[in-house]
Amino acid sequence: MDDRFYAICNCCSCCCGGLEAMRRGVPMVASSGYVARVDEQACIACGTCEATCPFDAITLERTAVVSWENCMGCGVCEGQCDNGGIALVLDERKGLPLDVQEIGV
Repeated sequence: MDDRFYAICNCCSCCCGGLEAMRRGVPMVASSGYVARVDEQACIACGTCEATCPFDAITLERTAVVSWENCMGCGVCEGQCDNGGIALVLDERKGLPLDVQEIGV
């Protein structure tokens, strides 16, 4: 594992080359292994998660709706939600998250 490079980045989505490449269909970013899940009882459809998602993975209907295909599991939406209306859940279909203890970080 020492010959591989891992980075977690939540940079500004307006000027990030990697995110722009993703939006244009060039896979530059790997999923964290998590995906955002909406709690329909807690979500008040305020739009904060939609506005802050760097992957444009959230739209608003009656509540927030997450696009599984677009969600990379970065957690920005969860961190911005004051109502606990959205949370990250493990989704092995997205790949297993990096185990930092396994690689000795």
